[in-house]
Amino acid sequence: MSRQRTDLAGYILAGGRGKRMGGRQKLYLQYQGKYLSLWTMEILRSLENFYISVAEIPEDPVGSAGWITDLYKEAGPLGGIMSGLLLCPQDALFVVPCDTFGLDEEMAETLIREYERSGRPVFYRTEKGPEPFPGIYTKAMIPVMERQRTAGNYRMKSLFETEEAKEYTFLDGTKQLKKLVNLNTEQEYRRLQRRNDGRENSDSE
Repeated sequence: MSRQRTDLAGYILAGGRGKRMGGRQKLYLQYQGKYLSLWTMEILRSLENFYISVAEIPEDPVGSAGWITDLYKEAGPLGGIMSGLLLCPQDALFVVPCDTFGLDEEMAETLIREYERSGRPVFYRTEKGPEPFPGIYTKAMIPVMERQRTAGNYRMKSLFETEEAKEYTFLDGTKQLKKLVNLNTEQEYRRLQRRNDGRENSDSE
């Protein structure tokens, strides 16, 4: 992965307040002493540029990533991704939430290679249907996202129920997505730390 891609940027979603994390800022969650977002950026190191979507710009930087302030704070991840597509100069964004851990090079490169081949939005799907993350979103998606936003529908999976979705690429992610850990609660975060301590199978806390 020596060649850096310039038309595709890494984009980390960090707009949420983390109410179920005891008020902890999800952007600064760590594993082995390193922010989860930095783990993601390391996996995506073939990309030249990185941005982090936030409701408000925090004090502490995260690597070399630039900040994108949400234009549509009420719209959740949909608004955060729209903001990036509108404000970032790159043609497409590789989107990963800041509280997702476990992305590996194979999973990332499969999406990136397909995007480079087709130029289309690329997502994984399972038997339950398409999944929004991780995924590659392109500027061509702005109109359908804006239509959904103005209708008050902020549900990410609704993007896959549109006519436009016929032009997206969906790859089998049955095995790949099982590698991901989504940290929505304090308990899930503690479980990840126990993995770090070699106590992955203990859940006694």
